[in-house]
Amino acid sequence: MLVASALAAAGRPLLPPEAVASPPPDYLDRLASAAVDVALVAALSYPALFFLAAGYGVLTPAVAGAHGLSYALLFVGVVHVVLFFYAQLAKYHPLARRLAGGRVEWGKYLLWLALSLSLVGVLAL
Repeated sequence: MLVASALAAAGRPLLPPEAVASPPPDYLDRLASAAVDVALVAALSYPALFFLAAGYGVLTPAVAGAHGLSYALLFVGVVHVVLFFYAQLAKYHPLARRLAGGRVEWGKYLLWLALSLSLVGVLAL
């Protein structure tokens, strides 16, 4: 996010503010997009988490340029909550647990998957 912010301040944004200034898509489009994010983390664990965190980092300066700093700070707060849920989902991913030498805790993995999907439904409103 720092690199993306520095580039935006220098006049070379990675994502132009006009790209996020358009009216928000309807509920089903937002829900589908967020569900794809959850599916990526649920399937690929930490690599997908790092990819999404980088994507949100690039998006933040564009949001600030299009909607102002107060909206960008709200966006960052929501993104941190979302990334926390995704980090917990990646933490209990069966492959990550096996590679760490621990046992797979299916209950916690499915719980965080359900919580992430619920969060997606609420945030898509």
